[in-house]
Amino acid sequence: MTYGTLTLITGPMFAGKSTELLKRVLWAMNGEQRPVAVLKPAFDIRYGLERIVSHDGLAADAVPISAWPELDPAITEVFLDEAQFLDAPRFEGDLVAHVRETLARGVHITASALDMDWQGRPFPMTAALAAMADEVVKLRAHCSVCGRPATKTLKRSAEGGPVDLGGADKYEPRCNAHWHAP
Repeated sequence: MTYGTLTLITGPMFAGKSTELLKRVLWAMNGEQRPVAVLKPAFDIRYGLERIVSHDGLAADAVPISAWPELDPAITEVFLDEAQFLDAPRFEGDLVAHVRETLARGVHITASALDMDWQGRPFPMTAALAAMADEVVKLRAHCSVCGRPATKTLKRSAEGGPVDLGGADKYEPRCNAHWHAP
């Protein structure tokens, strides 16, 4: 049996990470008709409990998880959205260990995750997945001030902690020139 591959899609908010993940989900399910599992953090209920929805409206059904699920042996690929949230206290267990075990069974995994929080600090789970990934796709957004490539996420208000669910109501993509550390 071959070892699976891990692809990580990362970048700031509004870079198209979920859109890219969903395009790959739809291609696998409809184009190639492969049996897949689509997972998302149970914590993230912005667009509903059992759906992944991109900021531009692309969507797919997903299983909300707070622990790694028992996967059907027929599954050939796992798609995982918002992986930066899958650590304690929002996730029970060791995601990295589960990913390794799943890859060892020959299952391919594609995950999307924010690389940094709004304070410019790396998300530990994203960093761990990037280190073990076979491919890292780093996307950029467009700065909400000047339109140049944006690699950072600015939070409009310092209220809330490093993890504070929201969309355009709370966050903006920014280039280095227009992002500032809180």
